[in-house]
Amino acid sequence: MHNHEWHLLYTCLATFVICLPFGYLRGGFRKLSFWWFVAIHAPVPLIILIRKFFDIQLSWGLAPFLFGSFFLGQFVGRKIYAIKPWRRK
Repeated sequence: MHNHEWHLLYTCLATFVICLPFGYLRGGFRKLSFWWFVAIHAPVPLIILIRKFFDIQLSWGLAPFLFGSFFLGQFVGRKIYAIKPWRRK
């Protein structure tokens, strides 16, 4: 694979990993509440920094991969919360 393709792969993997804990947090909040929105939008600046680091420009061809890994990370994090929710003691 070429260097650009590796950078895209690393960006997608990092996006997925960053979104996992935020998806998990989102599972504990009421849908459409303030903190629910924060859990969705808080990782966006980190992902933008990662894209800038790897010099990946957002284009129509790359958008499905980048958005897909974002939403997949959120979805899997939420499913992990459904299996093992965080409990206060």
